[in-house]
Amino acid sequence: MEVLNHKEAPINEQEWEALNQTVTQVARRQLVGRRFLPLFGPMGPGVQIVQVDRTASWDLGQVTMQGDMDDAVAVDRVYQRVPVLSKDFVLDWRDLEQARAAGGGLDWSQAAAAASFVALAEDHVIFHGIADQNLDGLLTVEGRHILSSEGWEEPGSGFVDASRAVSHLTSAGFMPPFTVIAGVTIYALWHRLYGNSGVLEVGQIERLVGGGVFPSALVPNNTFVVVAPGPENIDLAVGLDLSAAFVESTKMNHIFRVLETVSLRIKRTSAICQIWQQG
Repeated sequence: MEVLNHKEAPINEQEWEALNQTVTQVARRQLVGRRFLPLFGPMGPGVQIVQVDRTASWDLGQVTMQGDMDDAVAVDRVYQRVPVLSKDFVLDWRDLEQARAAGGGLDWSQAAAAASFVALAEDHVIFHGIADQNLDGLLTVEGRHILSSEGWEEPGSGFVDASRAVSHLTSAGFMPPFTVIAGVTIYALWHRLYGNSGVLEVGQIERLVGGGVFPSALVPNNTFVVVAPGPENIDLAVGLDLSAAFVESTKMNHIFRVLETVSLRIKRTSAICQIWQQG
């Protein structure tokens, strides 16, 4: 892909392969949103706007004997931006010369750090959006269910609150499997036995929701969120997937960039239920 400027870079094809593998491995290990969100795309690196078709929480399909098409799905189509998420890193000219002289591989630890930062940025977009770009996140979009909690110090309290969230989502027309994403402190608390079942509380929650339960540093420690995933509800639109690009050589060093273009599309806001503890 010419936009990644591979041909102008001072590294060869094998080194590009090692760099891209490093970036991909870090992303797979760290990204949380992509563990449950379906992907739309890739649409291409030049795409700056993506459409979002928002529909009602639930509605009955038409029931007739002839199959008349008088009642189409009501759609509120909006258009939102596809931002660029990126982090630069430097390949020192002496490191490159040393690798060439020794015949060994390059150290891509700076690339791994850059990939980690971009992965955090992606999950921040997913959970919090970008306010000045009018982009909504799972924890900021209007229309999501918001339930209060007294906290999760008491054993079984997480399961009780997850049950409440499942009840709200089911009443709104959504069916399992659901996904739970919790702050890291809450997630740690749930690793305790649930009553006399011999099963951890987090395991009971997984059985209840039918999907995964994940921790995220981007979710506050007074919050967890239950989501009905699926392309009809929410997806992540990808323009350019996480990639490494060569930027320029300056002052004898070589500047690279880890980047991607993504935008969270929330199509049914009531597919999200946030549980939070006030104070």
